[in-house]
Amino acid sequence: MAKITAIVNDLIFMTKIRNTAEYFGLSVAFVGNEGQVDHYLKDCELIVIDLENDFVDSLGLIERLKKDPGTSSIKLIGYMSHVNTPLRAQALVSGCDGVLSRFEFNSSVREILQAACC
Repeated sequence: MAKITAIVNDLIFMTKIRNTAEYFGLSVAFVGNEGQVDHYLKDCELIVIDLENDFVDSLGLIERLKKDPGTSSIKLIGYMSHVNTPLRAQALVSGCDGVLSRFEFNSSVREILQAACC
């Protein structure tokens, strides 16, 4: 079973990710702080991160994960407010595989998770 780690604290997005993951038979772990991240990365196929969350240093985490040979191959998708274009650029430079606006992410959750499992 493919695993997804979601660093998300927005209840609407958590529900959408959980329901979509269940539909595809994916296991999803929601991480509440940076200290928990490493625990959920074994066999992880995808990390979804709210780049504007207030409980994780998103850019530092992305950079650390992409520099570590043990986690560098995990696909990392971030999302954020569409008006925060500097954050988008910083996330891509840090190594994020894709950055979407909140609207784009919400509209594409099905496709993103389906790509992780199939």
